[in-house]
Amino acid sequence: MRSTKAYGIRIYNYKKFFILLITFILIYSILITSLITKKYNLSVGEIARVNIKANKEVIDNVATQARTKQVSEEVPIQYNQKPEVKKQASDNVKGLFSKIVTLKDATEEEKDKLQNLKNDSPIALSDEEFLFLLKLTKEELKNLNNFTTDLLGQIYEGIIEEDKPEDIKKAQETAGTKFNSAKFSKAIRDIGISITNSQIKPNFFYDKEKTEELKKQAVKNVAPVVIKKNQIVVKEGEPVTENQLEILKDLGLLNNTGFDWYIYLTIGILVALILFLQWIYLYKFYKGVFNDSSKLLLISIINVISLLLARTLTIISPFLIPLAFAPMLLTLLISYKISVTMSIINCLLISSIVGFNIEVTLLAVVNSVLGATLLRKMQQRNDILYSSLYMSVINMVLTFCVGVLLSNNIIDILKRTGFTGIATLISAVLTIGFLPLFESTFDIVTTVKLLELSNPNNPLLKRLLIEAPGTYHHSVLVANLAEVAAEQVGGNPVLARIAAYYHDIGKIKRPYFFKENQIGKENPHDKITPNLSTLIITSHVKDGLELAREHNIPKVIQDVIEQHHGNTLVKYFYYTMKNNSDNPEAVKEEDFRYPGPIPESKEAGIIMLADSVEASVRSISDPTKGKIEEMVNNIIKDKLNDGQLDHCDLTLKDIDTIRKSFLKSLSGIYHQRIEYPAENNKR
Repeated sequence: MRSTKAYGIRIYNYKKFFILLITFILIYSILITSLITKKYNLSVGEIARVNIKANKEVIDNVATQARTKQVSEEVPIQYNQKPEVKKQASDNVKGLFSKIVTLKDATEEEKDKLQNLKNDSPIALSDEEFLFLLKLTKEELKNLNNFTTDLLGQIYEGIIEEDKPEDIKKAQETAGTKFNSAKFSKAIRDIGISITNSQIKPNFFYDKEKTEELKKQAVKNVAPVVIKKNQIVVKEGEPVTENQLEILKDLGLLNNTGFDWYIYLTIGILVALILFLQWIYLYKFYKGVFNDSSKLLLISIINVISLLLARTLTIISPFLIPLAFAPMLLTLLISYKISVTMSIINCLLISSIVGFNIEVTLLAVVNSVLGATLLRKMQQRNDILYSSLYMSVINMVLTFCVGVLLSNNIIDILKRTGFTGIATLISAVLTIGFLPLFESTFDIVTTVKLLELSNPNNPLLKRLLIEAPGTYHHSVLVANLAEVAAEQVGGNPVLARIAAYYHDIGKIKRPYFFKENQIGKENPHDKITPNLSTLIITSHVKDGLELAREHNIPKVIQDVIEQHHGNTLVKYFYYTMKNNSDNPEAVKEEDFRYPGPIPESKEAGIIMLADSVEASVRSISDPTKGKIEEMVNNIIKDKLNDGQLDHCDLTLKDIDTIRKSFLKSLSGIYHQRIEYPAENNKR
């Protein structure tokens, strides 16, 4: 026994591993086709046959280096001013004239004065110039000294840069102009120009450290030249340059760039991470779904189909992807909560397929939420179309607004907006198309399927109405009770209502053996034994299952048909048999019980209670509020004591809520009516 159980667990784990592996391979393959780009064989000077676009952002190193060099060269050379140059020139002029004045008063021979002046003068002049200065009067020397000193001061207010002869030449020209406009004799002007020119020297010198620092700062601020994603790198019909080849090499678009193993590894890690997040979510919060291999397979198939659609339609436009398709299907087939979470996580994969386009990613997230929540309480198949229309409007408005914020191309924005609206309608069409396929393949009962089964023209319901009208009426009343109660305790009200319609479908085979279908006082049970009556009564469960299977009624409704009586005792015939038997102890209780099993779902438990309550209350001859309440309380207590509600996930609080719901509904059905007076024909 233990080895058989262990073998079953191994098979179960192998199934899940196989589903996970196949899902991983399929999604990985889809992503590779979108993220691994085509490579080219090109050489310098070759004519490109097609436009080659960048598959990602990359820095154009050659253009960046050229811009860096240009910015560096544009930085002006930095100089430092040396004030001491001006002071030295002024001191030299003053020293020269002071020496001349001193020698002028000396008693030495002219020859000796000249020699002393040549030896001690801070300014080198010719012998003729020195002799000319010695012959000037003190007043003339004073005026020349002051003028020259002032002129040098003015000249050094300007900039005379090192290694720039043009600056010195310009300063000398300024000195000549000033002297020529002064009130000196020509000879004095010439000697003054000579003295001044000899003292004009650079006062600004090259600062290498400061210049280099400014160049580094300028280079640091240079933004790299970036080739944007989808930007044309090589144009069709133009020769390929060496720089373009370098860019293509950096982009990994050349065949000689080697195997990009890291891209394949990254894609594998991404897919594994997404699948891990989805499965761990199911394991943590929805173990029932996680432990159901068929539902795991269904979720995987829907996800793979949505990615295939995204990969295919993105060739035309990523805005044509039916993003609401998977969320709507998962909501209808599994659960809206699972749908929201799984679809939002799946948005990461869709985003990678469209090149992480922010607009499409935003739309995918919005559609994941809307596609799930709008169909949460669907009442008819047309709700899918209505929901898609609402989503279409929302998606178009969102696409237009985001497009205006990101682009100035109004034509392109309108085009994408139109594609988004079409994509949402495609989602609805695909959902309606795939829904019946998945329902039948995985034996899942959706709200749509249940609503179709509620049609009175359904062959089984039509037969029930015609062949067992009392049972049909009883089933409708049970459905009303069950639906309201299921909604109160968090069950599926639609399933409870539809399952109640079919719970007594087996009574079609022998309708007149059931009280609600009998007309008059004749009862066929009066002519047969209690054992046979019990067999006929309990057989309506087996007959109902056979009819349900014959008409392909979903398994979840078949379970309700099988469980709605549990293994309760058919008390009337049991006590009749026991009371009329010569040997009451020989009458076995198990021979008068339904075959079971007891209810295993909330809906089955609610229908069991509603069925018993409706039949019992209908048997009350003069129903009052007190009688109805007493009857309901007794029936619920009896079911609890008999253990019929042990497996149906209904708490005592739920059962009390159901009791109150029944009382409220029954008071509306069996309220007191006024007696209408007959017409008095007496005149």
